[in-house]
Amino acid sequence: MSDKELREQFIKYFDEDKYKFENFCKIFLKWLDFDDIQVTQRRGDGGIDLKCNKKEIEQLNLNTIDYVVQAKCYGINNKVGPSDIRDFRGSKTDMSVRKIFITTSDYTKGAIEEAYDTNQPITLINGSQLIDFCKSHGDMMFDVKYYFSINKLNDLFVNDEKLEEKRDIKTIERRVTKNDVRARILRIPSEYKELIKDKSSFNLSINGEIYKKYNISSDKSYFGGVTKYYKDFISNVDFEEAQSIWNYDDKNDVFNVIIK
Repeated sequence: MSDKELREQFIKYFDEDKYKFENFCKIFLKWLDFDDIQVTQRRGDGGIDLKCNKKEIEQLNLNTIDYVVQAKCYGINNKVGPSDIRDFRGSKTDMSVRKIFITTSDYTKGAIEEAYDTNQPITLINGSQLIDFCKSHGDMMFDVKYYFSINKLNDLFVNDEKLEEKRDIKTIERRVTKNDVRARILRIPSEYKELIKDKSSFNLSINGEIYKKYNISSDKSYFGGVTKYYKDFISNVDFEEAQSIWNYDDKNDVFNVIIK
């Protein structure tokens, strides 16, 4: 089967629910080792379909970079144009946030030129690249050599939902990077974003101490005021990375966090 036929088959899978492609992109980003991946609300998303972050270079412990993603499940002949790229670039985000546009179709020459704007370049991923990547995960999506299996595609989403359910039950672990320590911040797991979305502070018990309120950043991504728990890390010139282990106590509406 040709790549074009595979793409048409892949696109057809999402005919009944185009929004399901956003959830496929969430799985795709997990495979690419992105962290804290969130599918945004369908209304009022400002052209942003997913948010995530990634450590720039693991071995050098460089910055954790924030990303936003736009995902478009288009027919093969419905190419993304320059106006789509301009609109995405104009979405309300900090200039430090990097942008990725993912489509099942392709990009016009004008869209590619627009994406390579030196002030804020946008990474483009097209349908052919998605199919190539799917081939590298063939057993998870194909029945025979490169023929999409509806059942296996369905299983992708079922398994991902089961994983998310397990995360709600089990302890959530997050890295504390050198940059987090430098900034004196404690990053909040994406699984808890819904609990804090309307709050400016929240109760935290850190390392078994009596809980108290800590301020939440305006973008709901981290807590401040945690410097004292980082003192050992700050004084250690060889410090590279620590770990935060989270549990939500719904009875007392408290996050219990162990930093080690």
